[in-house]
Amino acid sequence: MKTYMKQLLLLAMIFVTITATGSNVNKQELNTAATPEYKTAIKDFLDVVGFGNTMKENLTATYAQFGLEGQYIDDLVNELVDKLPEKMADIYSKYFTLDEIKQLAEVNKNEIQEKIRSLQPQINKELIQEGQCYASGKPSPSAGIEAPADFEEAMREYFEISGFEKQMEQIRSLFESNFGLQTGALSGLYNEMPDMMVRIYSQYFTTSEIKQAAALSAMPCMKKFIEMTPAISQDTIAVTQEIIMEYFKNLF
Repeated sequence: MKTYMKQLLLLAMIFVTITATGSNVNKQELNTAATPEYKTAIKDFLDVVGFGNTMKENLTATYAQFGLEGQYIDDLVNELVDKLPEKMADIYSKYFTLDEIKQLAEVNKNEIQEKIRSLQPQINKELIQEGQCYASGKPSPSAGIEAPADFEEAMREYFEISGFEKQMEQIRSLFESNFGLQTGALSGLYNEMPDMMVRIYSQYFTTSEIKQAAALSAMPCMKKFIEMTPAISQDTIAVTQEIIMEYFKNLF
C-alpha cells in the first residue's frame, strides 16, 4: 500500500505535463498545423512556465522512483525535454487561439504565479512525505501547523476555482483502476489531502497571495486552461509515448 501511495503522489506531481486523467473532455480535431507565429507564442508560454526544467525534474524523479537510473535514462529524459516542446504547438492549437496563448503567457508572468512555480518542488516534496506517513500510519509532518481561518477559507476557494478536487478525483480513479485497487481504497488519503495542502501552503503564502492566485485562476483564459488540461495531458502522453518508442527503436 505504501508503494501505491508514493506512486499516487508522484503522478499528482506531474499531472499538468504527462499524466493521463480519464477526462470526458472531447478532443478536437487538428484542422491545420500551427503557424510560425503560434509556435513562437507557445515557446514563450512554455519558457514562462518553465516547462522544460519542470519536465526534466519530474521525469528523472519518476524514473528513479521505479529504480530506473543510468546514462540511457538520462539520455531518454534529454530526448523528451528536447522534442516535446516542438510538439506542443500542434497540441495547444487544437484548444487555444493565438490570443489566448499570449494571454496565458502574460498571466503566468504575474509574481504570484512565479512564486507558486518556484515553491512547487518543495511543496510536492512535502506532499509526498505526507502521503508516505499516511500510508504507513505515522503522524502527519504538518499536524502541528494551524492555518488561520481566513487562510483556510481562501484556500478552499482556490481549490474550487482551480478544479483541484476534480483533478484529485480523476487521479484517484486512474490509480484504483490501473493498480487493481478496490473502488474507494484511496478515499481516506483524498479526504485528507485538502487539509494537508492548507497546512503546507500556509507556511509559504499569505491569505492575500492565495486570493490573488484564485483571482488569476478565475480569468477566462486560465479557466479554459484548467478545463482543457486533461485533454492536453492525454495528447501529451500520446506524443511522449511516440518519442519513447522511437528512442528505444533507435537504441536497439
